[in-house]
Amino acid sequence: EWMASAPLGTLKCTHLEACELFPQFSKAGLLRVWQINYCEGDFERCERFRHARDGRDVPLTMLPNGKSLRMWKPTDPR
Repeated sequence: EWMASAPLGTLKCTHLEACELFPQFSKAGLLRVWQINYCEGDFERCERFRHARDGRDVPLTMLPNGKSLRMWKPTDPR
């Protein structure tokens, strides 16, 4: 309850520095959207945080909203 009243950006996820999701984004703007909405402030609603907190494996492709990031692989240039 006290977290809901905290100003956005005052509390940050304890996994912010080591989150493996960040390198998956090539556009800094897209990454920043995830950080603002999940990592800074109400981070306890992040599925990645919940998995780590509960001692469960955090899939590399799991987004903060619990959905899976579809990994793009370039085609083999022949």
